Amino acid sequence: MSSFTVHACKCQKCLSDLPHPDQSYHHQINVFISRLNEPQRRWFAALEAGRMGHGGRRLVSQITGLSLMTIRRGEKELQADLAPCSRTQLRAPGGGRPTLQTRDPVLEPALEELLASETAGDPMGQRAMAKRSSLQHLSSKLAEAGHPASRPTIAKLLRQKGYSPKRNARRANARSSPPERNMQFEHIAEKRNDFQAAGDPIISVDTKKKS
Repeated sequence: MSSFTVHACKCQKCLSDLPHPDQSYHHQINVFISRLNEPQRRWFAALEAGRMGHGGRRLVSQITGLSLMTIRRGEKELQADLAPCSRTQLRAPGGGRPTLQTRDPVLEPALEELLASETAGDPMGQRAMAKRSSLQHLSSKLAEAGHPASRPTIAKLLRQKGYSPKRNARRANARSSPPERNMQFEHIAEKRNDFQAAGDPIISVDTKKKS
């Protein structure tokens, strides 16, 4: 039974056309156990069966759709104070908070847009792609654009896209670079946007002096 599927009671009273006072309660039982994981469902069913007394196990089976064997197992586990039951994996499959990419599907395109104008490849094809901005800078820029993301999340996305999460060391240490160097990168980014808007191909050439 799916953790979000509400089972319809199959007891004789609920199957009849005549309303009865327990009909609403049986529905509430099924609504409640639909949000429980498998062990919790059988423990609750065992408690209900014991509360109902004689014939309770069969009635609970009809109400919840759980087998008599499952309810008996829950009774044995409760009698042992749940000692043989593991505390791990109690959350239902598929539970938990969805990933940031699922909650914000525009996050990755926004990150790619920030990286487009500052990506440096490896002319030898032996290293991951590098970028000039730090993780903190990328995180701040994404937050300003309405896509908040932590530095670990950005680092994970960068690795998935073939980037090194570390900042380009040569760019980071070149504090004495003249202002013209930054203008050069801005000019390249502007030309890239012009070519892209015109539908023309863009070729990036990176050269490296070999000793």
